[in-house]
Amino acid sequence: MRIDSPKVRDALINALADEYSRKIILKTISKAESVEELSRSENIPISTAYRRVNELKDVGLLAVEKTILSDDGKKYELYRSSFSSFKIDLERGEITIEAEFNEDVSTRLSRLWASMRA
Repeated sequence: MRIDSPKVRDALINALADEYSRKIILKTISKAESVEELSRSENIPISTAYRRVNELKDVGLLAVEKTILSDDGKKYELYRSSFSSFKIDLERGEITIEAEFNEDVSTRLSRLWASMRA
């Protein structure tokens, strides 16, 4: 899929240029993580981790995969990168980005099942 939205394109370029945002995107491609897990595993200050996750979510680069209610009643969310890969080209004075959606196994299986039934 080609990313045509200038807002998403610019957000992606800025996110990849920022060390913490880049770490968050890369860490959440294969597995959803909470902000606390991202902060701990990627050595990102907790306030920065919350800020970056919210920024990435607001522009559509991260999505909430699951909301969990802990035994002590605390609610927290697990975030996953919206895309699994990007290809950035610089051609003819223009930046173009091709992206692949990050689909989990159940989504892929249901899409495959639907296409087989059609």
